[in-house]
Amino acid sequence: MFGKKSKQIRRLRLEVELASQRSSHWQKANGRLNEYIDGLEAELDIAVQEYTELENKFNALVAEREATQAAEPPF
Repeated sequence: MFGKKSKQIRRLRLEVELASQRSSHWQKANGRLNEYIDGLEAELDIAVQEYTELENKFNALVAEREATQAAEPPF
């Protein structure tokens, strides 16, 4: 009777150990994915900032052109 219970306990301990190893593996994978996502978010922030700067320059050039055209006679 005790032999059967000891066998069950050993089997359960092995299952717990395997589950722990799998969990550790997925935690590491999750950490790598989070780092990758953080890098992509940083790149996106830079791209948005650059786009905004270009858009502001474009709007300033359009306003300058319109002001120049308004100051000139129509013909």
